[in-house]
Amino acid sequence: MTSAGKRTPSSASACLNVRWWRARLAPLAALLAVSALLLLLLPLQDPPRVTLVSVTAPLQVQAHDPSRPVNEARPTLPPEWTSDKDDEVLPAGAVRTLDRYVPGHARAHAELCPARGVGTRLVVLVPSAPVYFRQREAVRLTWGHAARRADITLAFMLGAPPAALRAAVDAEDKLYGDLIEGHYVDSYGNLTLKTLSMLEWFVTYCPLAGRLLKADDDMFINVDGVLRFAEAPARSRAARTVWGKVWRDGRPSRNASSKFFVPAEEFPGATYPPYANGPAYLMSGDAVGALLRAALGGRWLRMEDVLVTGVAAARARVLRADAPAFLRRRKDVAHACALRAALAVHQVSYADQFDLWRKLHDPHVKCPP
Repeated sequence: MTSAGKRTPSSASACLNVRWWRARLAPLAALLAVSALLLLLLPLQDPPRVTLVSVTAPLQVQAHDPSRPVNEARPTLPPEWTSDKDDEVLPAGAVRTLDRYVPGHARAHAELCPARGVGTRLVVLVPSAPVYFRQREAVRLTWGHAARRADITLAFMLGAPPAALRAAVDAEDKLYGDLIEGHYVDSYGNLTLKTLSMLEWFVTYCPLAGRLLKADDDMFINVDGVLRFAEAPARSRAARTVWGKVWRDGRPSRNASSKFFVPAEEFPGATYPPYANGPAYLMSGDAVGALLRAALGGRWLRMEDVLVTGVAAARARVLRADAPAFLRRRKDVAHACALRAALAVHQVSYADQFDLWRKLHDPHVKCPP
């Protein structure tokens, strides 16, 4: 029995652990309280069924109410992006990407990248659909905490939301100030436009940042791991490079009922060029403008990862470097040490984001160097 007022070594250790967890979780608790209030204001509805948008139809651009405040005047693309000297020669009837893309951002939030990216090591841009409020909340409350650092920028890329969600999106952006909205209707068929909007935002507001990471909202990102990967001696000075899980010898689906259907008018070849897997890939800062220019000057392709990191990268002579750690499944990271070796985990649910965050930062797990 211990004397009054004294603690055994085990009880002292327990107290230290409790204090450690309280300090670690206090910011999360505060954010959860604010998020709970926001979610009470949001419309309760199931996510809409995803449908493909015909790319042969005219691009729908939602008109913006001039009475609604926005933080950027709609610009035009710089002349070097719209000149035709480097454009791909297209056959009659083919659609050039530039003819479908409307430049600028209804919400730009240029303040997210001070000094045009000087001192910013990593920009993380997360494509997300307007309805996926919970997915964005899970990111903010877990690995998105990295955006609180001065050398990291994080934002979510959206298209114009449907009228029923406009008020909720406005309220979310007023609270967090991290939603970037492009001039296109948000739909699965417009993912290429969303990715181009992401590239344009980077070269417009953050061109001096070191790296750009594209990560979908159902990805868990090991941000510290990505920084170590990018700044390792073998890659710290790399230029015009895309890192990700690189697929080779991929073939376009000609099945019109497939989610991945690509007609011959968009890609006539039998085999795609090597390209980085779409859910998460990393780019050197100097590659972003080159990829945007090559994509805009070439043939429209609805497969955004194939267009940007495959076709455009080949035209712009941007290297694609295979990094399988950017594509891990939930089952691949059952142990904390496997998670710490991963850079991105795909198809992560709302609850899994918190479980992986806890596992990544568990102080009781020691992994070999």
